[in-house]
Amino acid sequence: MNMPNKFVKTLFDKDYQKLVENYQTSSNFRVRNRSQAILLSFQKYAVDEIAQICRVHRTTICIWIDKWNAHQKLEDQERSGRPPILNLEEQKKAIEIGLQNPKFPHRQLIEIERATGKEISQGTLKRMLKKRLFVETNQVRIVEKDG
Repeated sequence: MNMPNKFVKTLFDKDYQKLVENYQTSSNFRVRNRSQAILLSFQKYAVDEIAQICRVHRTTICIWIDKWNAHQKLEDQERSGRPPILNLEEQKKAIEIGLQNPKFPHRQLIEIERATGKEISQGTLKRMLKKRLFVETNQVRIVEKDG
């Protein structure tokens, strides 16, 4: 059965450049994926082909195209959630403590509670450390060569 196709209505040069930049450099996978879908739609790829390339359902592609045609936005809206237990300074201190003695998490948690006066779970500490290590490993370093 031949499914109807949906395409991006108009794409100004400024928007096209923004989409290409997002597709190539955005740190958010969802924004990269949506940018690629909008660019492919503009190039008149069928919705089913775009869905296969982006590995999402065709309905998702249609939703992305509709949202782009209406608002020209690809980013997710802010979502509410629980406020963090530790503020930024306390998080830095907790990460510092967590990296000092990684083999004994219960000792880390006790030390963090002494330093901040707040109790956190082992899972919270693990998430903070993973996030920190992820950021460090994905930072781009530019090194100038002598000569």
